[in-house]
Amino acid sequence: MSLAQCKHHHCMLRSWSMFSISRVQGSAEFFRSQTAQRIATAGPASVSPTNAADSVSISSAARDALKSEAAAKTTGIPLPQAVTKWFTKDFPADVIDEAMSRLAANKAQGALGGEGPLGLPLLPENQALLDGFREEMRSLSADGYANMNTEQSARFNLLMNLSMRVQILGWKSPMNEADVQREFDISNAMGRLGRENPDLLPVTEPVAADETKAIDLNAQSVSPVWRERWAASGLEMPEVIVSPQRSWWLTMATAAGFDESEFMTAVRGLGQRLAGHELTRGVENLISERYGEKLAAEEAAGS
Repeated sequence: MSLAQCKHHHCMLRSWSMFSISRVQGSAEFFRSQTAQRIATAGPASVSPTNAADSVSISSAARDALKSEAAAKTTGIPLPQAVTKWFTKDFPADVIDEAMSRLAANKAQGALGGEGPLGLPLLPENQALLDGFREEMRSLSADGYANMNTEQSARFNLLMNLSMRVQILGWKSPMNEADVQREFDISNAMGRLGRENPDLLPVTEPVAADETKAIDLNAQSVSPVWRERWAASGLEMPEVIVSPQRSWWLTMATAAGFDESEFMTAVRGLGQRLAGHELTRGVENLISERYGEKLAAEEAAGS
């Protein structure tokens, strides 16, 4: 598995979600620090005195480090065996069937929103489950990440991934660890099936490097990418100030005229019959329709 794929599994929410930003950034910093440590322990390069024909001499240790770094970029950094098993194990037939079903839906509907709307408020039961995962992670790493044994490290990394699945899915219905593990298995099965057969994946078009379309996780407004997509679909988006500490879906819904409880009840109702991209679009329509009603009511009251 490549470093990019590893980051994908450890940092699933970094693109469209507005929550867990500190955890995502922390994971990126971890990988950067590990790379820096590998180079540092290999030894420094020695530079000869400069002259008209400047020359640089590199120590054999540094040369080996550069070769290792190049190899890591090409072949990926090997994962611990316990972690590799998450992605290579024989998944049960029901998991494979569900993975194939979701891949088919994503291909038909488009990759955007394949997980459904990300960052909705969790049910109290699922928040308690997430808090329990986090407490166990703190306990496992109490003596430092580097001092965890193989079993502790594998459990810590599993809990980190399960925590992310809870944050994605915990708004919909109560879950226990077995439920979250199954969702994690489905996600991994989808990834493996897609790698083995790219035809199962949605067709993606190259995105131009346009700074106006970049998603700034520190911005206080909804990304221009989302605004443009809503406008292209004829949807009206409320003007809001978003914050990483609060679901921006809920922020928009409140600005559109929803009560939090009313909005989440409506979303869970949609979740009983829609999934993935269709559910994301359903929530977008829900907010847009209510916002349109609010604007019409305000206009009528002012006339």
